[in-house]
Amino acid sequence: MFAPRTLLPVLAVALVSAGCSGSGTTASASPEESASSASPAASATPSASPSSAFCLDLSTFQVGSLAYRADAGKAINGEPLDFKELRRKAILVLDMGDRMKSSAPPDIAEHFRTVLKAIKASSSKLKEGSTVRDVVDPLYGKKNAPAFEALNGYECKPAS
Repeated sequence: MFAPRTLLPVLAVALVSAGCSGSGTTASASPEESASSASPAASATPSASPSSAFCLDLSTFQVGSLAYRADAGKAINGEPLDFKELRRKAILVLDMGDRMKSSAPPDIAEHFRTVLKAIKASSSKLKEGSTVRDVVDPLYGKKNAPAFEALNGYECKPAS
């Protein structure tokens, strides 16, 4: 699924302006991880480097998931939801997320999968007869909120 022409410039600007930046620090690796990463060519572990597939799309994914979450959250205040528009946003975000999933770095992979599942669960309830809770709880409930927070604050670090 490709983004409609009207959304592509917005997503491109978000990706270019936000980018993947890091603090320059790296996490301490366990001896097992250090030994397995001695040869970069032999390592199949996804990388959080700015040039990794995950990092190249991270900013756009963060913007898309925030937009979906905010628009669906309007139901909390009793505002009517545009099911068609929310489904469209969910499809775009989920499609991008599915392509990113295999290259998610280990330190964020679980949260990333949780966010994808939450958006999928929420968007599956975008139909007549669903309650506000059906749509909003996967996005704002205590179970998934930490994953959204972690992913929204995640930054890819430069390769060391």
